[in-house]
Amino acid sequence: MALTLCDDTLLCNFPKCRTKLSGFAWVTACSHVFCDQHGSGEFSRSPAICPACSSALSGKLDIVRTELSPSEEYKAMVLAGLRPDIVLDISARALAFWSYQYF
Repeated sequence: MALTLCDDTLLCNFPKCRTKLSGFAWVTACSHVFCDQHGSGEFSRSPAICPACSSALSGKLDIVRTELSPSEEYKAMVLAGLRPDIVLDISARALAFWSYQYF
């Protein structure tokens, strides 16, 4: 299944939520994404457990709160200085995340 321009909205992976995400969202190392409300509530507990798949999220970067529409300034600088192979690796991981959301 190929992504289309209509598939540009992520949905909260919290059971029974499925709201369209905007503003900020919580992304996990197990490739799940949650609305700010559910992410703030679930990931303030220790140990953190993914509410979608029950994976333990104990690493420093296993849960990240991210802005879904970053500024142009942020986009201009976030990958600046990285080698092209690193930029491509990051891009491939981001595309894999999006593909996972729609399958």
